[in-house]
Amino acid sequence: MHLVSTAQMREIDRRTIDGGHVPGPELMERAGRGIFELIRRRFGGRLEGRPIVLVCGKGNNGGDGFVIARHLMEHGAEVAVYVLAEDMNLSPDAKKALHRLIPLHPSLTKFSDPKAMESFAARLGGAELVVDCLFGTGIDADLREPALDIVGMMNERAARILSVDVPSGLSGDAGAPRRETVRAQVTATVGLPKLGLYYYPGCEAAGEVHCIDIGFPADIIDAMALERRLVDETGARECLPLHEPTGHKYRRGSLLIVAGSRRYGGAALLTAGAALRGGAGMVYVGVPASLAPLVQARWPSAVTLSLPEDKDGALAPSALEPLREQAARVDAVALGPGLGRGEETLGLVRSWLSELELPAILDADALFAYREAYDELSAHPAPRILTPHSGELGALLGRPAAELEAAREETLRAAVRDSVVLLHKGAPTEVAGPDGLLYTIAGGHPHMARGGTGDVLTGLIGSLLAQRPDRPLDMTLLGAWAHAEAGLRASLDLGRGLQSEDIIAAIPEAWRRLEEEDRDPGRWP
Repeated sequence: MHLVSTAQMREIDRRTIDGGHVPGPELMERAGRGIFELIRRRFGGRLEGRPIVLVCGKGNNGGDGFVIARHLMEHGAEVAVYVLAEDMNLSPDAKKALHRLIPLHPSLTKFSDPKAMESFAARLGGAELVVDCLFGTGIDADLREPALDIVGMMNERAARILSVDVPSGLSGDAGAPRRETVRAQVTATVGLPKLGLYYYPGCEAAGEVHCIDIGFPADIIDAMALERRLVDETGARECLPLHEPTGHKYRRGSLLIVAGSRRYGGAALLTAGAALRGGAGMVYVGVPASLAPLVQARWPSAVTLSLPEDKDGALAPSALEPLREQAARVDAVALGPGLGRGEETLGLVRSWLSELELPAILDADALFAYREAYDELSAHPAPRILTPHSGELGALLGRPAAELEAAREETLRAAVRDSVVLLHKGAPTEVAGPDGLLYTIAGGHPHMARGGTGDVLTGLIGSLLAQRPDRPLDMTLLGAWAHAEAGLRASLDLGRGLQSEDIIAAIPEAWRRLEEEDRDPGRWP
């Protein structure tokens, strides 16, 4: 799905209306009806007698609110509408939407009326839902009075809030909260998802995001040549590899993991566990000999390869030949977590990868082997998926991490090579591929900032790469989404107590979500 700035969304809207494709009032009607349907599903289809408050501005965001209010009243909800517009000075389309609502005799109050705030406070306390239709993307400055008080009161008193398009007070582009921002549990964004809903700290105000399709013509969107994509549940499902019903384990992909050292034995265990949950038919785990019993005991479903080690318990140069032999029997390689940074081990990594004619995912110490030598990776004989955080990316490119963070999008685009997929670990995770697009991964949670979560990501993407070695970009996107989704589910269950192994346990829940194509959007959190 395309991910857009507010300016791009306005341009798509303008071209749609001015080109005679869909009139403005009809787009507003589609938006309001779609959001109403989302609300109805969240309430299990039962709206009769439910007290719902709508807070509407004077622009088209407020007009969406009038359409939502009309549908809610037609289905028996007890609706109260509050309008922030002096003398009802509304946009033309919003005024038309209001005229269709008025015959239903809604409880309609202007905030400029005496005692309106007192009435509003009372309504908020008894409402099952407050729908925020104040500003959406129509504001890019600090809120002022009386909007400031209105938003503050909503955040303090409302049991649950649904924001239309973008929480009022939030930038639809940068995501940075202004002086005050509506804190929504759910945001129903209209047309296409907006950048500010998926980047911290803005995404904390947006809550759970649903995109409401209102039928913008595909040729108009295509003509915009948009270069950003959002990978959400729908996008991840499109990448999911299909398994033949009669397929056996060797046709489900074979992965060779090379990870771990005496000091970082847990890295190999985490990578292996995630790979097994990723669905590969066979997972081989190559570790220094002293770690082999640990892997066998923890993951009996994997095949353990006991490799030569040096005096420090890291892979010795003599491990190259058995790695070559095993690589001839697999479809992909996952390399790097916990290997250590001894020069002999790093030399082994460089020697093997320079000749390895299999797609491989590289993380941690395998990336360190190419510090300030990034261009060597593009000369490898097969695709490489790289998964650095900012510090590792800085080491690869020979530039300070802070400098890269200041221009992250430009850096990722410039660093991509034809044979390289670059995944930047962060909040959110971003992926740049040879297609020239930049992908933002939806989901994740701050509690995932734990040692070992990158090892889990490596094993998961490696497992998928083994299943479809011909689609490294798609498998990276799918693995990154499943990792974020599993991390979110585990974080919601365990809170601050989350550990990396908990993400592995939650991976099956991510797969279940993708297999339930008609999944209900759920109840209110």
